Amino acid sequence: MVGNRNNPLSRNFSPGQGNPESVYQYRYFTVMDLDGDGKNLQVMKGQKNYRLSTKQKKQAAQEVLEKNRRNNQIRLAGSFYKYEIATNPNGQRMIIFLNTSLIYARSWYLLRMSTLLGVGTLIIFALILGFLSNKAIKPIAAAYKKQREFITNAGHELKTPLAIISANTEMEEMLGNKSEWTESTKQQTKRLTDLINQLISMSRIGEHGDLVLAKVNFSELTEENSKSFSSMMKSDNLDYQINIQPNLSVMAEKRSLGEVVNILLDNAHKYCLENGKVVVDLHRSTLNRNVILKVSNSFKNDKKIDYNHFFERFYREDESHNNKKSGFGIGLSMAKDIVTAFNGKIDVNYDNNTQMISFIVTLKIAK
Repeated sequence: MVGNRNNPLSRNFSPGQGNPESVYQYRYFTVMDLDGDGKNLQVMKGQKNYRLSTKQKKQAAQEVLEKNRRNNQIRLAGSFYKYEIATNPNGQRMIIFLNTSLIYARSWYLLRMSTLLGVGTLIIFALILGFLSNKAIKPIAAAYKKQREFITNAGHELKTPLAIISANTEMEEMLGNKSEWTESTKQQTKRLTDLINQLISMSRIGEHGDLVLAKVNFSELTEENSKSFSSMMKSDNLDYQINIQPNLSVMAEKRSLGEVVNILLDNAHKYCLENGKVVVDLHRSTLNRNVILKVSNSFKNDKKIDYNHFFERFYREDESHNNKKSGFGIGLSMAKDIVTAFNGKIDVNYDNNTQMISFIVTLKIAK
C-alpha cells in the first residue's frame, strides 16, 4: 500500500515512483476523522512513532483541524512533524503526520560535510597550485635575474671603452684636429653613455633592495629640480610656470624620486610646442591623502596617438626613429617603474581646450 501512488501517504511525501520500503525509515502516524466533524478521531495502527501516546496524536489532529490549514508543521515531543490533510477513497479525512527531524538532521549533515569537503578541496588545490606555481616561476625568475645582472655588468664594461673613445676624441681636438666628425663622435658617445646609464637604472629598479623608502620632502625636491630647468626653458622661449605647495612629503627614495621629476621635465621640454607653455604643479589631493605632481606642456593632439603607449619601453612617437628630438624612449617607462616601486601611480591625459598634455604622478602623503 505504501508504494501505491494512489495512497495519500505515498502521493504526498514520496515524489515519483518510490521504493515501498523507504517510508519505514521515518517516524509517521495517521489519524482518521471518521465523522468529518473532528470529534470522532481514530489513530491507525501499525505505524511507527516515538514517545507519542494515542491521546497526544488525537490532540495533534484536533489542533490541525482547528487551524484549517492543509499543509503545515507542528512540534510534538521535541520533534517537528509535517502534516497533510487528505481524503481517502471512502470520503473520510486523513491527517498524515511525518517526523521531519531526521530529514532536516540529514540535510544539515550533508551541508556540513559538503562545506568541509569543499573547503578541504580548495585548500588542497591551493597548496598544489602554489607548489606548481613556484616550480613553474623559478626558471622565469632566474632568467629575469640574469637579465638584470647582464645589463648591469655589460653597462659597466661598456663604459670603459666609451670613456676611452671620448678621451681620444678630446685629445684629437686639442691637437688641432677638431672637425664636424669629432663633434659627431662626442655627441654619439654621450648619447650612448646616457643610454647605458638609463638601462642600468631601469635594471636596478627591479631590485627592491636598492630602493629604501624614507620620508622625502617632495616640495623641496620638485622646486630644486624645476629651477634647474629654468634657463633651458627660457632659452627656447617657453612660458615656464611653477606652482608648488610647501612642506609636502611622501615615502620614497630621494634620488629616484628626483629622477622621476627630471624625466617629466625633460620630456615636457623636448616635446613642447614652439613658444608653448610648460607648467609644473605640486599639490595635495582633495581628501589630503595623496600628493599629486602634474607636469604639463603644450602639445599638438593627434587622434592616432595612444597616449598609454608613452610608458612602453623604447616607444617613440615617430616610429621611423628619424625624430630630431633626443631620447631613447625609455625615460617615461623608467618613471613608471620608479613610481610603481613607491606604491604610487602615473597617468597621462590630454586637454583639448588648453591643448596641453599632462603627466600626473600620485603618491601617498607621509604624515
